[in-house]
Amino acid sequence: MGLDITAYKKLKVVENPQVDEDGDLVNWKTEWRPGESMKWSEENFPGRGEGVEADCVYTYEDSFGFRAGSYSGYGYWRDTLEEFKGDIAFQELINFADNEGVIGPVVSKKLFEDFKKHEKEAEEFAKTFNDGEFFIERYICWMKAFEYALDDGAVDFH
Repeated sequence: MGLDITAYKKLKVVENPQVDEDGDLVNWKTEWRPGESMKWSEENFPGRGEGVEADCVYTYEDSFGFRAGSYSGYGYWRDTLEEFKGDIAFQELINFADNEGVIGPVVSKKLFEDFKKHEKEAEEFAKTFNDGEFFIERYICWMKAFEYALDDGAVDFH
């Protein structure tokens, strides 16, 4: 078990999505529904999904996915991110779920700016400890995910 991330770029609402008898999307390879995961994250972290509607079905121009790590691995990475610059940046990610939820384009733009602004410092910081390579690899993946999502997209935690 662990945390997987899918970032979507240029979401567009599907007006009449096809669903099967269980209510699942027929075109699940090209469509995405934020659904209950987003409803939960908006209840617990209000505003993170701004720009996306939980009950809509979307197509997207492109997607990018990566494994954030096992739950403990992601927790370690997030703690390291907080140690790095958590007092001044990344709070919308640091203080978010580690298992499910959706971050929309508004918050993604802010987070991308944080990642981009501190990228060179993060590279130097990663050289100072044993797991630095894991840290910077994930840092770059998160930055790319939020770059995708700032363009009318979303980041899905699953």
